[in-house]
Amino acid sequence: MFTKIHNVIIAVKNVEEATKEYTDNFGLQTSKSGVVPELGIRNALFPIGDAIIELIEPFTPGQGPVAKFLQTRGEGLYMIELEVENMDSSIQSLREKNVRLLGADPESRAKGGQVYIHPQSTKGVLIQLVQKG
Repeated sequence: MFTKIHNVIIAVKNVEEATKEYTDNFGLQTSKSGVVPELGIRNALFPIGDAIIELIEPFTPGQGPVAKFLQTRGEGLYMIELEVENMDSSIQSLREKNVRLLGADPESRAKGGQVYIHPQSTKGVLIQLVQKG
């Protein structure tokens, strides 16, 4: 079902400070950083092999899902994106196993919505499914 880790997303309070730490401590270099207004975040991307570590902070402090995550859980792993060969068959297989999904309904998908595995099915980690290619 899963073909690779696509992206590991880490919520931080200050993306600039965290970027400096990842660069200084681990020798990682950003490929891109900036603001993603539609998601309400600032981010920095660090490619590692064919995967990415992405640091994110809320664009507007105290607002949005990333701010809520930071308030309730603190800095740390926010989400993992896993690549799948075929989204439809992956959704079907997960449903057969009674895995709780978010956004997998036809209406959401028709509007371009993303598909997630609910953290209740993964011991607390939000997983986004990403179609290969």
